[in-house]
Amino acid sequence: MGSAVKYEHSIERSTELLRMALPLMSRQAAALHPVSYAVWYEYVAGENPTLRAAMDRTLASDGALDEAAVHTLYRRHVAEVDPQTAQRVADGFQRVLTGMAESAALAGDQTARFGSSLSRLSEQLGESESTPALQEVMHGTREMQQAMARLQQRLDDSRREIAMLRDEVRRVRHESLIDGLTGLANRRAFDQRLATLLAIAQVADPAADRQPCLLLMDIDHFKRINDSYGHAFGDQVIQAVAQVLQRHVPAAGLAARIGGEEFALLLPPTSVDEAGRLAEKVRATIAGSRIRRQGAGDPLERVTVSLGVAPYRRGESPREFVDRADQALYASKSAGRDRVTVLGAA
Repeated sequence: MGSAVKYEHSIERSTELLRMALPLMSRQAAALHPVSYAVWYEYVAGENPTLRAAMDRTLASDGALDEAAVHTLYRRHVAEVDPQTAQRVADGFQRVLTGMAESAALAGDQTARFGSSLSRLSEQLGESESTPALQEVMHGTREMQQAMARLQQRLDDSRREIAMLRDEVRRVRHESLIDGLTGLANRRAFDQRLATLLAIAQVADPAADRQPCLLLMDIDHFKRINDSYGHAFGDQVIQAVAQVLQRHVPAAGLAARIGGEEFALLLPPTSVDEAGRLAEKVRATIAGSRIRRQGAGDPLERVTVSLGVAPYRRGESPREFVDRADQALYASKSAGRDRVTVLGAA
């Protein structure tokens, strides 16, 4: 984890840095996204002299930071993007600003009531009895009301900026968990869901015939497909296989692309027989399909996949679980491919 998420600033200090960073960000050629905000937050905080010096040099030579410059500065001087942490940071700033806005609104209401009370008092006293001191207090109260209104406007503007940042963080976080080619979950999302599922399985009441199950799947002879028809058609095959897998994933399961031509289907507690039948259905569906090359009249004769299925053994690590499913997949490939191998629960 990089330094950008290790600040221990007070709410007051964070608010001041936020106020300083947003105007600087808005003058750049880069969008107002979490990476840009992290760079400028650290810049105004003054706790990263190498980053500040690099940014000053870039600004002096180019006048503004574009997307490439922002991401380069972030990678070199801040940290790798962590969308989950960035989400917590953005949510934290939103809570700070909301609290400030509520306090400002309350103070504004109290000031308005005080001003109304002074006005009524002045009317009751009349012009002859209204003292210069009272007039001065009323004038000061009106100035305070105007100042509170300006503060409220600035807070509202800042809250809108933070809302934009939060939306961008959500988008980045979503995209960081999705495989761009297939739309399935990627390896990172798979690892996260696997860890969560097994953590639940460790504390749940054990059931002898129902445990989380993992299906691993490879496209057979994929290198030959790429070599014979080109990488564009190879991508088309990957997408077609992914669509079949997505259609067969149960509601509580997860379909993921975890490698070039390797896929995973993570199932919630189920029986080994059910997992095996699902794997066979996936295999048969793909084997019975034909994929037509774009711009070509003839379809590819046949695409097949090999699958390995393993049930979870209570107490094993995620890595051990994946390794056993991989052993089953290797057995399918060694036995001739286009088949399913199921490991027993024992």
